[in-house]
Amino acid sequence: MTQTVQPKPAKVQVIVNPAPSRRIPLLAILNQAFRDAGIYWDISITHGTGDGATLARQAVESGAEVVAVYGGDGTVMEVASGLIGTDVPMLILGGGTGNLVASELRLPTQLERACDLICGDEYTTRYIDAGMVGDRPFLLRIGCGIEVGVVQEATRELKDQFGKWAYVFAGIKMLQETPEAKYRLTIDGEDPIHVSGVACVVANAGTVGVGRLTLAPSVDVNDGRLDLFILKKANIEGIVQLASKMMGLDQIRREDTEQAALDASQLVTHWSVDTVEIESDPKLDIQVDGDVVASTPQLVSAVPAALRVVV
Repeated sequence: MTQTVQPKPAKVQVIVNPAPSRRIPLLAILNQAFRDAGIYWDISITHGTGDGATLARQAVESGAEVVAVYGGDGTVMEVASGLIGTDVPMLILGGGTGNLVASELRLPTQLERACDLICGDEYTTRYIDAGMVGDRPFLLRIGCGIEVGVVQEATRELKDQFGKWAYVFAGIKMLQETPEAKYRLTIDGEDPIHVSGVACVVANAGTVGVGRLTLAPSVDVNDGRLDLFILKKANIEGIVQLASKMMGLDQIRREDTEQAALDASQLVTHWSVDTVEIESDPKLDIQVDGDVVASTPQLVSAVPAALRVVV
């Protein structure tokens, strides 16, 4: 996607989730970075669900040239939802456990380095896609089945203790506990497909957040489409094979690589879609960028070049 270079912003609004996983002198770092760069900045605090979007829209109305967000991926998504369609760029300052949106865009997660992206004479932006589930946008992915259990099992206490690995531990537990569901998938208006699995995921971005693990190499936040995955029931050995395939298998012998790839391919079915209508039996909760806020049935659609971000 084409990048755009423009002069340093004169006014920045920073939206902060006050319950981050990191303990740093946030205000002092922000003040030093932006004051030294001659940028006027102000700060807004989120207090509950939906505040990020509201504060982002208010920042646009008050003339902010860049809206920065400090918090986890849920906060990033809320702020993004208030900026989609406005052409005001979002600066991601990290602050969460996973920081998956920042990882997807290869952005620095250290606060000082993230601030530096707009503190030079010029800064760079690009457009990225979003997805829409019902009337709610998402940047990363939505999912039901295992994904919902992982979100609920990865508690704040677990994340504080183990960081990103909290999601891995939660995932291993949910693999053993999540039953299969029956899915009816209507892709791009074609005839419905009937499949069974322990998870249904629709991804805009491929980053998982642990090492080089990605949902699939073909998942691209700039291709104007979404990627639909169904994960079938598997034992831990099968999931290890799948993870090895997703991570490149660069430490495995060629013959083992081919067999692992074959075994893993039998665990996951993958489609590239513009739209997909998801129905399930039984009815399932859906996580949207880390928040459980919807349930089946849902229509999910791609929104190309929806959001402008600082890179």
